[in-house]
Amino acid sequence: MPSAQRPCPDPTGLPDDVWVRSTCFMCWNTCGIRVHRVNGVVTRIEGDPDCPQNRGRLCAKGQAAPMSLYNPHRVLTPLRRTNPEKGIGVDPRWEAISWDQAMDLLVERLAQVRAEDPRKLVVTTFDNMGQSGICWTAFASAFGTPNHGPRGAQYFCGNGFHPVTYLTHGTFFGEPDLAYCRYLILFGTQNGFVVNHLPMDLANRMAAARDRGMRLVVVDPVCTVAAAQADEWLPIRPGTDAALALGMINLLLNDLGLYDREFLARYTNGPYLVTPDGYYARDRASGRPLVWDGGSGQARTWDAPGDGTPALEGSYAVAGQPCRTAFTCLREHVRGYTPEAVARITTLPAETVRRIATEFGQAAEIGSTIEIDGHALPHRPACASWYRGAIAHKHAMLSGLAIQFLNIVAGAIDVPGGHLGVSPVCLTPPVRWTPGASDEGLLVPQGAIRRRKLPYPAWKARAPQTLDLLDLLPVAPYSTTLFVENMLHPERYGVPYRPEVLINCRSNLLMTTANPETMAEVLRRVPFMVAFACEMNETAELADLVLPDTHYLERLDAFPNESWEFVGAGQGSWYWMVRQPVVPPQGEARHWVEVLFEVARRVGFLGDVYLLLNGLFDLKPPYTLDARAVYTWEELADRWMKSLHGPEHGLEYFKAHGCLVTGPKRIEEAYPRPFLTPRLPLYLEHFQRAGDDLRQVTQELGLDWDLSDYQPLPDWKPCPGYEPHDGYDLLAVNYKLPYHSLAYTAHNPWLSGLGELDSRAYRVLLHAAVGRAKGIATGDRIWIESDAGFRVQGEAYLTEGVHPEVVGIAACLGQWAAGKPRAWGRGVHFNTLLPNTLERVDMLSAALDACIRVKVWKS
Repeated sequence: MPSAQRPCPDPTGLPDDVWVRSTCFMCWNTCGIRVHRVNGVVTRIEGDPDCPQNRGRLCAKGQAAPMSLYNPHRVLTPLRRTNPEKGIGVDPRWEAISWDQAMDLLVERLAQVRAEDPRKLVVTTFDNMGQSGICWTAFASAFGTPNHGPRGAQYFCGNGFHPVTYLTHGTFFGEPDLAYCRYLILFGTQNGFVVNHLPMDLANRMAAARDRGMRLVVVDPVCTVAAAQADEWLPIRPGTDAALALGMINLLLNDLGLYDREFLARYTNGPYLVTPDGYYARDRASGRPLVWDGGSGQARTWDAPGDGTPALEGSYAVAGQPCRTAFTCLREHVRGYTPEAVARITTLPAETVRRIATEFGQAAEIGSTIEIDGHALPHRPACASWYRGAIAHKHAMLSGLAIQFLNIVAGAIDVPGGHLGVSPVCLTPPVRWTPGASDEGLLVPQGAIRRRKLPYPAWKARAPQTLDLLDLLPVAPYSTTLFVENMLHPERYGVPYRPEVLINCRSNLLMTTANPETMAEVLRRVPFMVAFACEMNETAELADLVLPDTHYLERLDAFPNESWEFVGAGQGSWYWMVRQPVVPPQGEARHWVEVLFEVARRVGFLGDVYLLLNGLFDLKPPYTLDARAVYTWEELADRWMKSLHGPEHGLEYFKAHGCLVTGPKRIEEAYPRPFLTPRLPLYLEHFQRAGDDLRQVTQELGLDWDLSDYQPLPDWKPCPGYEPHDGYDLLAVNYKLPYHSLAYTAHNPWLSGLGELDSRAYRVLLHAAVGRAKGIATGDRIWIESDAGFRVQGEAYLTEGVHPEVVGIAACLGQWAAGKPRAWGRGVHFNTLLPNTLERVDMLSAALDACIRVKVWKS
């Protein structure tokens, strides 16, 4: 492969020996950075002290970017496969070709597909934010395919998180309000410890909260970085977080009486009346849900004026039919989750369950207020937060809901000290939105996320029309796991076409999904695959055409935080950022979306792309795009910037300043719940209705489809691997490291070196007593085999810092691609152990269960 080289002249137009402001992209967050270059070479990267997101702080991943920029194994020229055989370890026999040849090949293939059936194109990428994310989406939509998205990341990541925050905040992300929280429980997440969403912003806030005395409890089967620094670590059995949350709710509602009655009556559907069949009692004329008016002693619609506050609790007769309030249904529903029952499920002592519930309820200070900026607001300084560890399981959606219901019961939603949605309300120009309400009075998100499929109102189920079978998951925002199911068993689902071309960029499907041999078989079934790549990773090795992509330090992207998912919740500022090139592309690398736009021009639909961008960018005259013109990537960025911020804040302004702060958040933006009227769902009647609708569709299609989770209240249900069997006595789980991100960083020498200094990172964690009983010592080579028949080999590390029933495997390691030699032999590829089967998929959220029964023995 050609060695790295710099083209001349330098198209960035930057002087030498200068600091340049840009935005990091070593993980999927958007920290502001300052990059120092001398003689056209990047010499140092640090956090931008003027960027509100990270205030000058930068994690190891961001600082290590020069090592990936100057990686000697970068792809620097177009490559064409000459070996028709595809598979892991099969030599593609690459042939270097020119960009002209590559474009002719790509345009010919895509023109043919678009003429036959544009749905036969699949686009998969994790490059989802700002200018690039909007523009490639516009390309795919104008092409005519619905088959696009970040497929690798949507297996485990936020399947049981994002739908729940959509429902309860109206946002894609949520986070604890570390400015005012005094008691925080982290369920299966390391938020605040340089992992996950807004790593540097939350790390700064976490440090300040801990200095202030906030108590931190971490619920996780592995003693992670977060758990090691917590006040208390609760080593829970994997996949049982929902049982703990529901047990705590039972104690708060039925034993301790610690719940926010006023919040539940005013801001949730807790007062809605429910009939014995589980559906709302509804007004016959309007169809609106009914509540019981305590003043008049009769039922009325939720939005009708009444003589008193709607009853939160109790049973009432409506038109001769017995009804209970939704809150009463919840209260009775959780009675079975006694501390003793929870202890049997989770292995946590019953006394611990009681104590944690009591501490949480008391810390919430229900009824208290706090004055901020002259406003008296509810103060609920207790919060439960969760992410992948708690929800990468079969019943992910129900688990996420159970944990969020802890916050709702305490009234700790979008108020100081509680769980906050990330930008549910924006009243500060140049953009404005606030959540809306449905006819049922429930919250409906607004703003940029309205472009997405939301879990409420539920979508109408139908025979599947997309390759990921999303039509069969009416409350899931995405369904990547079912793409594999459909590709392997197309005869079951009757999708009226098969994929012909797959375009992949910044997504390593073989590493970040389930067993890589399974994914390799799926990709073999696509006749033509194009990979845009900086490095020759495991997925790119299966492509027919590999095109050199730019490193993030070589590319321009306006507003990588444009959807406000990467602006911290709570108090702070609204700001807009830019990612600008600080060095020219090496070799023949090109920004992948610019290549797609050139394809669109040649195939003849670039004008359609521009028309979509006028809406997606919300461009105003004189900056709207002419469908007959051709614009450079820089011109697109400049028009978007000026349309939003005025002619004085175009691309040149952002290149000079890196970021534009448009103003401080107003109090109703930082803590919106007291200012909003749409209600939150404490009872999910629409799940039950969606299940009924889906049952009819799946029966007509002859599908054996699991509908058991389409229920209005959350439950704990055992994962497929909950019970040991046939010698498979342990549960393998995956956990995150703060210096690695997805499959992108394992090859980076600086970050790989950090892993070598961490005695646990590249080893397999076993509880010390279990290891000794099996005759295994630290440093021994061991085999780990899942009950699906897949096995990996690694080095054992015996520790007390893991649940006795658990095998802990870190990050996304164990790579084998020819272009990533630094990653060879370092760590274990956890996902190899996982089968991608329908039985392991959460049928609400499409999450794949990521804990699996294994047995371990010495090599």
